[in-house]
Order: sequence, then C-alpha cells, then structure tokens
Amino acid sequence: MDGFQPGEECIICQGKCCREHGCVLAPCDLFRALRGAGIPCRMGDEEGQITRETLLAFLQREENLFAIDRMHGGLYFLRMRHKCYNFIGVDAMGECVALTEKGCSLSYEERPKGGRYLKSSPDFHCAQQYTAEMMAEDWAPFQELLQSIWEEYEPKFEADGTFDRCDEEYFRWMRSKTDT
Repeated sequence: MDGFQPGEECIICQGKCCREHGCVLAPCDLFRALRGAGIPCRMGDEEGQITRETLLAFLQREENLFAIDRMHGGLYFLRMRHKCYNFIGVDAMGECVALTEKGCSLSYEERPKGGRYLKSSPDFHCAQQYTAEMMAEDWAPFQELLQSIWEEYEPKFEADGTFDRCDEEYFRWMRSKTDT
C-alpha cells in the first residue's frame, strides 16, 4: 500500500486537517494529473523536462486543483489549492478545494501523497509521514521552474488584494463553523 487509508476518526472530525491546509503533492501526483488532462509527460529521466508554459497553462485552468506554495526556507512545491485562492498559495491556511460535505472528492488513489501519507489516529493527533526532507528531495529538480512562476505571480496577487480577500473569506467561513 502506498500510504495509509483514512481511519474512522476522519469521519468524526470531518477533515479538520483538510479545512486548514490542502495536501502536499509529490511530483508523481503532478505528472499523473498532467497525463489525466491529456498533457503528455513521463517520469524518470524526463521528470524535470516539463516546460514553464505547460505548467503555467495547466495551473491557470479554471478546474485546476493545485497551487504553488513555498516553505519557510525557500522550498517551492505543489499542494492542493485552497477554496477562493488561485494557483499561488502563499503559505496560507484554507479549506482544501477537494473537501466536500461528504469528505474528499478525490478517490484514495487520486489523492496527493500528502493526503495518502497522513496517518490518522484515534486520539485525533494525525501524523504526516511525507516529511519535509522527502518533499525537498522530491521537488529539488523543479525549484527553478516553480520559483519562476511564483516570482512572477505572487506580487501581482498580493498587490491586487487576492490574498487578503481570500484570508477574510476563510476566517468568515471558520467563524460560521464555530457559531453553529
């Protein structure tokens, strides 16, 4: 098995982790999504060969589920996009775009590695098994590509207020959940 199946506790907590952050992707998740969208690509030696134009066009599609994000320390990676946000993540908190009232809209096999490697626990202290070190190794070949897109678009979204609007919407949504 590639990861962990969600436990019963996930149903009880209704995806608290999914309401705070979208799952982290591994490059193999990106390539699977690209192939699913009809964009030819291969893993292995061709892994780093995806072009900036191809990735950017894929991320800018209306039905896009992913965002580029950056860890403290400068590691660029992809994760599931948060509702309201676009393809630039800015280390923001937010509800995962794949989260529905009935749980994740993605099948277990379609979920990113960060979702498959989240080990649930009966005490609700779930543990991420896709570590920062693993992410750094996996995403190392893509740093220049992801950074170039980030550096072009992050300042634009910051300046036009996208991030502030989405943060406000997320906190309004969180308040509504605690009021009920």
